[in-house]
Amino acid sequence: MTTRQADQWGVNVDSLPDFWVDAEKLSIIQDFMFSGINVMLTGDPGTGKTELTKRLAQAHQLPFHRVNVGAIRTPRDWFGHWEFIGGQTVFIQSEFVAAIQRPGIVALDEFNRVTPDIHNSIYTILDHNREVYIEETKQHISVHPRCIFIATENRGRSHTGTFMEDTAVSDRFETIQLELPPVEIMAHLLEKVYGAETEQALLLARITHKLNTLYHEESLSRPTGFRPAISATALLKRGQALNTALKYTFVNRFSPEGGVDSEQTTVLQVIQAYLK
Repeated sequence: MTTRQADQWGVNVDSLPDFWVDAEKLSIIQDFMFSGINVMLTGDPGTGKTELTKRLAQAHQLPFHRVNVGAIRTPRDWFGHWEFIGGQTVFIQSEFVAAIQRPGIVALDEFNRVTPDIHNSIYTILDHNREVYIEETKQHISVHPRCIFIATENRGRSHTGTFMEDTAVSDRFETIQLELPPVEIMAHLLEKVYGAETEQALLLARITHKLNTLYHEESLSRPTGFRPAISATALLKRGQALNTALKYTFVNRFSPEGGVDSEQTTVLQVIQAYLK
């Protein structure tokens, strides 16, 4: 990893070990982070949105706290919950409250997996006020000046479990869209990090990119992302045949409905074209 004193606050790193993100976007994300501006990472599944938040925390030696936003059911759940302990009802404060009061990266993962009203309670945390009043504990909480918020979202026609966010929320973030690594870089990562053989790594990278292109051309109903290639590599390392590995990781992700006109047939045709 090339760094410029990565342990110093506000000094950007130039790259991340064994992880690819466009160099310009990496620079912009860090400039936003260290300027107190909230970042929203979007992109197809498998483009490394959540992993990038972890890698940034590691690179800058910052504490990391991930919030699974999709698991929050009421606006007050951000701050804690009530429990009956020792014959009385006690409010148990959330780790989120502790995390925002110290330096570090707070990752708001799957931010659009909840209805917009769930975000209401953290409006003042995410805007220039950076504070909140917790009614249950009668506390005014101020966000630490070096607490960084990075949210992630999956967007697009294949994500039926997501919600359109309120403009008041989207205005509190600057959005950066991530993409798959280029074919050669993806193949290199599959080989170096996951142990794929050179030729197989290049094949998996090419198939991934072609299927992702077909998704964006609306010939397939879902994006492919990096994960099927990683899973295929795992099967190949366990001794499975190439065709078998591709079947259970790439082909089976798509619908067989439609017979010769099905999405599975389309994927099989792509695979056969690259196997020739």
